[in-house]
Amino acid sequence: MITSEARARISCVCCDREHLCDRCLEDAFAHLRGVAACRGERWASTVIARCPRRREEAWPPHAGRAAEIARRKVADLSRDERLRDLLAAEAGRWAARRWSL
Repeated sequence: MITSEARARISCVCCDREHLCDRCLEDAFAHLRGVAACRGERWASTVIARCPRRREEAWPPHAGRAAEIARRKVADLSRDERLRDLLAAEAGRWAARRWSL
């Protein structure tokens, strides 16, 4: 049997989806960070396939154009801006990790 406390941890019931409270933000990030990581790895893999010579350069830092692209990669995962920022940074980290292999 699922208790009311467990049910609250499973779904966000204390706030709306566009403005998550800190606890719901952490829970949602824990659930979605793997998806962001996969998208980041896939992003780097597609860049490697299209531009193998660029591999000699370092993956760009999570700022400017790279941050904008990462944000687009995870835009469909949440309506909360803070969560999208966290997920975009996670995608960027995993893209850089894949790039360096």
